[in-house]
Amino acid sequence: MDRKTLSRRSFLRLAGGAIGVTALAACAPPAAAPAAAPAAPAGGEAAPAAAPAQESGALWVVLKQDFHPAYNEYLKTKMTEYAESNGWTIEISDTAGFAAGSGAIEKLSAGVQSGDPPDLVNDDNFTAATVHNLDIVQPVSDLVAQVEEVFGPAAPYLKQTKIIDGEWWQVPYHQRAGGTYYRRDEFDRIGVDLQETRTYEALREVCLEVSTPELFGWGITVNRSGDGDNMINRAKTGWGAGWQDETGQFITTNSPEMIEAMNFIKETYTDPKWAPMLPPGVLAWNDISNNEAYLGGVIAMTNNAGTVYAKAVVDGNPVAEKTNYLKDPGGPVNQEFSSLGSKDWYLMKGAKNDANARQVIIDFTANLARQDEMLASSPAYAIPAYTNLWEMSEFVKTNEIAAQMQPAAMDTSGIDATNWPGPPSAAMSGVLESGIWNDMVNAFLTGTSVEEAVATAHDRMVLIFKEYGLPGEM
Repeated sequence: MDRKTLSRRSFLRLAGGAIGVTALAACAPPAAAPAAAPAAPAGGEAAPAAAPAQESGALWVVLKQDFHPAYNEYLKTKMTEYAESNGWTIEISDTAGFAAGSGAIEKLSAGVQSGDPPDLVNDDNFTAATVHNLDIVQPVSDLVAQVEEVFGPAAPYLKQTKIIDGEWWQVPYHQRAGGTYYRRDEFDRIGVDLQETRTYEALREVCLEVSTPELFGWGITVNRSGDGDNMINRAKTGWGAGWQDETGQFITTNSPEMIEAMNFIKETYTDPKWAPMLPPGVLAWNDISNNEAYLGGVIAMTNNAGTVYAKAVVDGNPVAEKTNYLKDPGGPVNQEFSSLGSKDWYLMKGAKNDANARQVIIDFTANLARQDEMLASSPAYAIPAYTNLWEMSEFVKTNEIAAQMQPAAMDTSGIDATNWPGPPSAAMSGVLESGIWNDMVNAFLTGTSVEEAVATAHDRMVLIFKEYGLPGEM
């Protein structure tokens, strides 16, 4: 049923005949029992676990759809079966359908403000700083602690970026594989072991060498997209530049290091020397374009989430067995740094079925059998988000590409390519969402000097920092 057509009254009526919360399955950690999860809210109101029956026998979940149908179907099916086994009425919306033309984060915020939010959201696009600043989610440190009791500490990068004001604001479900995927057979053809290629300058050289009239070596865009943002951020960080300073108070974009990094990007996409390695239309690609090009055998290398490999495996695409994973290279200043994000659970503020949502989070995340099922549904895209799960998982031991990703997932460099050298913040999230660095790159790729484009981006970022009450400039 589409949530757009479901009124609050109808939703409560559907939930009215359902039974109350049941105990967790026997294999779940004892601490996950619904009665132990939520504390009574301020003001003397009853705890969510003691809510009326019509509010305890239902669950409304919003799931982000990935470029991997098997994974999407797995999670939707398992959540539906789980709800049915508990006697719950469940409604599952995908993010696109839920948002219905508006931004998902705006729709979630409006739902919280109107008193009609989903109970649970599973997504990878919302930063902790953003959801905390909007005040639309509950702190979930207690739930993360329960998962860590089973699988050990969360990955260092996740602890660095998802704890704000001493609290977790989302529960990591799994990390999302990401990095450089390449055709091992094609680079073998030219006698290059790409694992030894540790800078973007060196990568550019071998991608030109591997290119043929039918195969393009460089399958990376800098167009506005998650993949394009990653390339821009890794280049500026690799060359030692940062959007902000280490305190997170001041914008430092207009620097010699930034100009040098952006000149590298400009040369890559505009100098005729590199044209033979660039696939047609690469500067207009979105997050799906490079997946399609790689799976279609058009490009020899791309930077992507692990969905590009996982889909090849599930679909039986012969490119899968020719694919290898490369931990992303860097630049002349910072060479080795990785920052793999995650798919997370968000417990919405004002959730009417809070106890059920908490139960789902724990029983899907802190349960080894369920984790292995999920990891297997999306080979080497979904990877462990907790330290000990790498050794505990039976699936990881069976998949070479997944195992290759452990060093990137457990990276301890402390370098978050988006925010480095400063901390994540609501102000930096505002910069990210504004598209300023995409506008900067587009400007110098279409004729503006790099120096002018960088200076303009700097000034625009300062204004955003000031909107968030930060000085922005010295």
